[in-house]
Amino acid sequence: MQGKTMIYFNPKSGAGKSQRIADQVEIILKNRGLSVYQLKTNTKDEALKKIGIEAPKVDRIICIGGDGTINVLVTALLRSNVIVPIGIIPTGTVNNFAHKWNLSDNVEDAIKTVLRGRQQAIDIGECNGQAIISSLVFGSLADISNEVRQKEKQKYGFAAYGYNAIKQIGKNHSHQTLLFNQTFSMRVKVWVCLMTTSNYIGGRKYLEETEDGLHLTMLNNMKINKLLNLGYFALTGNLRRSTTLTTFDIKEITVRNIGEEMLETRIDGDKGPKLPVKIKWLPKKVQLYVN
Repeated sequence: MQGKTMIYFNPKSGAGKSQRIADQVEIILKNRGLSVYQLKTNTKDEALKKIGIEAPKVDRIICIGGDGTINVLVTALLRSNVIVPIGIIPTGTVNNFAHKWNLSDNVEDAIKTVLRGRQQAIDIGECNGQAIISSLVFGSLADISNEVRQKEKQKYGFAAYGYNAIKQIGKNHSHQTLLFNQTFSMRVKVWVCLMTTSNYIGGRKYLEETEDGLHLTMLNNMKINKLLNLGYFALTGNLRRSTTLTTFDIKEITVRNIGEEMLETRIDGDKGPKLPVKIKWLPKKVQLYVN
């Protein structure tokens, strides 16, 4: 394996853990005679700008971080229209993307995956110019995600979301929403709407089979059932196993809120754009180093 390697990470994440891993990776690759350097960024805007500049100059990128960090990297590649193979060393709380692709959080194993050179073209989504590597959600579940603090995620992991979901039972409400594309239009009261790029969410498999498109799961027009479904999610992390949910797969959809309330999305665990949003399916868009 030849060419230049860039290591991308946020040095403030993980109480310095990402920096230590980046230094370890740099030593391993340099000992193999590879040209390698680190790209450190502290803000999303800084990262998008610097990655857009640096990506065309390198032959591969190793990303150290969780779903949010990976999202920033893929968004930068998407906006700059550059395809560079990506290796992942997951260091986040949930690491849904890494679970889906069976990527190890052991540094030496992760580097072996990159050096082996086996790549796979993977599907992602796009929302108003931002990548969706794993999931987009809006409604009360997005509000729940906003309530979960970083310290809670680090201490309790995925269970922190379930605990906050239980606290929200009876407090939140549905939102008047219009979903449409060129072939259909649907006006619904949405309590929770989840879109995923794969059959994994929260680091767990929630679908047995996947189709070619984004998987949409929506809890809408519920009364007592919405409480039962939220309780089920709180305990299991699973939204799909219920006859009271609306589910379908889409390639493109526009979502608008009806009324003056400003609804925010959550993309890959972090704040996303406010409605209205246009969401698209982008097949085989990212080259990923896999086992």
